[in-house]
Amino acid sequence: MKNKSLISGKRGSGKLPLNIIIFSNTPAGHTCGIGAKDCKTLCVKNKENKRQIKTFNSTEFLCYASLSELQYESVYSARWANYRLIMKAIKENRLEQLIIDSITGLRSRKSEYIRYHESGDIINKSHLIGINNAAEYLYKEYKLISYLYTKSLPLFDGFKISQGLRVTCSLGGIHDKEYSRLFEKKCRVIYLPDESKGQPIDHNDYHAYSEFKGTFCHLVHGSIQTPKAREAIQKRKKENLFTGYSRGYQSKTKQLMEV
Repeated sequence: MKNKSLISGKRGSGKLPLNIIIFSNTPAGHTCGIGAKDCKTLCVKNKENKRQIKTFNSTEFLCYASLSELQYESVYSARWANYRLIMKAIKENRLEQLIIDSITGLRSRKSEYIRYHESGDIINKSHLIGINNAAEYLYKEYKLISYLYTKSLPLFDGFKISQGLRVTCSLGGIHDKEYSRLFEKKCRVIYLPDESKGQPIDHNDYHAYSEFKGTFCHLVHGSIQTPKAREAIQKRKKENLFTGYSRGYQSKTKQLMEV
């Protein structure tokens, strides 16, 4: 039975193997306010209390994480529950311990990596400090590598990142020009494989959790998308190329980088 006083997570997914803990998902878009632009999408409730997607003038493609909140009430509720726990812990100056306690309940002997924020982003500097300090402890205690993607770039200016935390700058945000230079890892979303221009296309977070340095790419995906993204996905489908992550995806690919 889930302990509602701890941040929720799980081991593995259709995309990621069981040695990765997927952790601390928060409401997509709502917690990405510092830097989201190209992908800014919110799942909100209307006057009839029904979930719907909200986009903005800057939205070029829909955030896949927000689409899962639209589809599943349980996902929507769990992410808001995580958000409330995180904000309460920040207020009470105990976020680091909350993260450690939550991970302790999720890890197994096979766990090697912790993926933060498959949905959502770093909310403020206190949030970053809690993640960073917990990552340091979890690395020293269990050799767990924590990693995340972020568009909250200004928070990292002058900030010392723990040896247990690997951070990827997610390009396509409002602070790219000023702060992307701070990061050794960067990723960008593309529509078709030939847009990678020789940069690796990642399907399993290898480039995010490994010691890789440089820029890599993700292909836009999702069953509901903007017209431009939908056209690209359909074109890839006709060419029998990647269109998204399904339950059988893990059995179709190796835990290696794709170049």
